[in-house]
Amino acid sequence: MAKSGPVGVGIIGAGVISDTYLDNLNSFPDTSVIAVGDLFEELAEQKAAGHGVASGGGVEMVLGKPEVEIVVNLTIPAAHAAVAEQAIAAGKHVWNEKPLSLDRASGKALLDAADAAGLRVGCAPDTFLGAGLQATRRILQRGDIGTPMTALILFQSPGPESWHPNPTFFYRDGGGPLFDMGPYYLTTMVQMFGPVDTVAAIGSRAREKRVIGSGPLAGQEIQVAVPTHVGAIVRFESGQSLQC
Repeated sequence: MAKSGPVGVGIIGAGVISDTYLDNLNSFPDTSVIAVGDLFEELAEQKAAGHGVASGGGVEMVLGKPEVEIVVNLTIPAAHAAVAEQAIAAGKHVWNEKPLSLDRASGKALLDAADAAGLRVGCAPDTFLGAGLQATRRILQRGDIGTPMTALILFQSPGPESWHPNPTFFYRDGGGPLFDMGPYYLTTMVQMFGPVDTVAAIGSRAREKRVIGSGPLAGQEIQVAVPTHVGAIVRFESGQSLQC
């Protein structure tokens, strides 16, 4: 018999982005946030209390709650696949923040595990569902402007360390503009042009160190471990291309 009432949600990862998720999930009548978990249990407890969530604590606490049906995984990118696999092993559906994983092998293993368990995995971003991009997709599908052969994407930013209170993970494995911002644009283009066939890319680092500019860690240096500039040419199965 199908369950009625709000879907129970457990959040794992109590960092900066969790406030946005908690604000939104608590505003919908069909979702109910049951618990917030984090490796730093005190942080999860504070976040839960601040958003009116009954339980805050460790990861196992969230996974052990039978009323949690979906785990929203907001951990750092390097932990996304492992935490999602834990949730699947506990019988939970998963919504991952981007990226799904750091490589194709771990991403496929995650999806295979979910499939075997009869569970679903979703992943950010969902911005391509917005009105503007959906209108663009309809225009292309109708052929209003003919068949576009190529697209150009440009994104430039000095980096998040000037405003983010704890930006180190942006410059570790799973960070950088490719994994942090790239999913928004690449997801959009896959929706517009279809599956990708071939990619050629190069990456480089503008600086070897970054300095945190705000918050309690201001002044601390970050050693950059990932490319902070990426250029790519993408060919789609349709024959269309993308420069980004």
